This record gives sequence, structure tokens and C-alpha cells, in this order.
Amino acid sequence: MKVYITYGTADFLKTIAKKHPSENMVLMQGEENAVLIHETNGETVFQAPHSYESIDSVGEIKKPGYAVLNNIAVTQEGRPLFENRFKNRAGKVENEPGFQAIRVLRPLEGDTYVILTLWEEEKAFQGWQQSNSYQEAHKKRGTSAGIDTTSIFSRPSYVTAYYAID
Repeated sequence: MKVYITYGTADFLKTIAKKHPSENMVLMQGEENAVLIHETNGETVFQAPHSYESIDSVGEIKKPGYAVLNNIAVTQEGRPLFENRFKNRAGKVENEPGFQAIRVLRPLEGDTYVILTLWEEEKAFQGWQQSNSYQEAHKKRGTSAGIDTTSIFSRPSYVTAYYAID
């Protein structure tokens, strides 16, 4: 499965989505911009998207929702270690109240992976962050057993969040 993401104004992206009603697309609004996410087995209709291959997928990307995108730059040498970590993740997030979907996205160009989680609402995501499951899933972070202490990252990661809109 491929996932394509394009950025712009909500009005502009809405025109793209309306032109392609049969495509699986979700329009989302963030603080500074909007994104249109297109999930497909075929080609995208976007002219210049950020292109990804989904290496782990649970649930359905749909509206309504609150999406959190963890953008993680990984060195070429670090890709196998990083991907192995996510392919063997505990899978605890799937059992959290309000969870809708997760996609672990490998970039087809560039070095930035995206871990996309979709929630019914922001409150559900915040509940996950405060849960024992979250602590368990991230227990190795900052320790010698965690991959965050290795040199596989090109630069610091960053998180963006968006609300699904019509």
C-alpha cells in the first residue's frame, strides 16, 4: 500500500479531493497548513506528493479524526534497525480507547519516515500518552537498549497534528 501526502491550503486541497471522489483521501487541517492524505495501491493523483510505502498498517484512515504524524529522519545505514523496531512493535496502541489507525511509512524519496496515528479525537491521543501502554511501548527510550540513543537519526524528529475536515 502506498500513502501520498500533499500540503497546502484547505480550500486548494478540497478542490483536489472533490475532483477524485472515488479515491481514498482524507483532508486534514493543522495549525499552519492543511494536508491531503491519499492511500492507494495505484498511482496518486497529486502532482508533487511526499510518497511513502506503508510497512505496517492497522485500521482505516477515515473521518472524523485527529492525526498525529511523527516525522523521523533516519540515516541510510539506520533504516534496517529502525524498520525492524517498528515491524516488531508491541502493538499496544491498537487497544487504546479512541484509536482508529496507524501507518508506519517508509519514504520513497528522502530520509524522513512518518509514524501516522489516527484517533477519534485529540483527547483520545492524550489519553494514550498518559497510559501504561504508552509507557510500556516507550520504555526503552533514552536507555542503552533504545534506538534513540544510536546514531541512526539524521536530525531531530518533530511531530505535526491535524484534524480531519470535510
